[in-house]
Amino acid sequence: MTRIIAGEWRGHPLPKLKTGSVRPTTDRARTILFDTLRDVRDMSVLDLYSGTGALGFEALSRGATSLVSIDRESKYIAAQKTWIEGRDKSFQAYIGDVKAILKRIDRKFDLILADPPYAEALSEEMIALIESHVSDDSLFVYESARRGETIFDSEVFDLIKEKVVAETKIQIYKVH
Repeated sequence: MTRIIAGEWRGHPLPKLKTGSVRPTTDRARTILFDTLRDVRDMSVLDLYSGTGALGFEALSRGATSLVSIDRESKYIAAQKTWIEGRDKSFQAYIGDVKAILKRIDRKFDLILADPPYAEALSEEMIALIESHVSDDSLFVYESARRGETIFDSEVFDLIKEKVVAETKIQIYKVH
């Protein structure tokens, strides 16, 4: 069972989905990620390829002020909306192609989380769209397969940390 690790909702189970190809970030990987980030209080968060919402909801539980969640699967977004219902947090969700939705959103974020299916590398167009949604001090977290080549050229981001947890590579970038 996937659950919130820390913060206001510590121990609360996250949406459980019996079908689909979603690969929720493990409890251990989320613990390492958020321990590395240290403080997400008062951050606005964008969760791309959000699936169950594990990363975004963990950020909200730890004090982030708002979450925008995007996934192409309506069942995942429906489960997220059901889970967050009644909790007093700023939450918006979009169903559809991540690129198309990012082109429509006119907003900057302090923390952008991207955990795409491991078979989908981030294209140059996708990286440029992510870069267009950052503020001066934004962080970008990219989760990918451990063995995949994932460092990308960016005019905006510098890689500041990389962690490997089992088969997952977590890279944290900061606006320079």
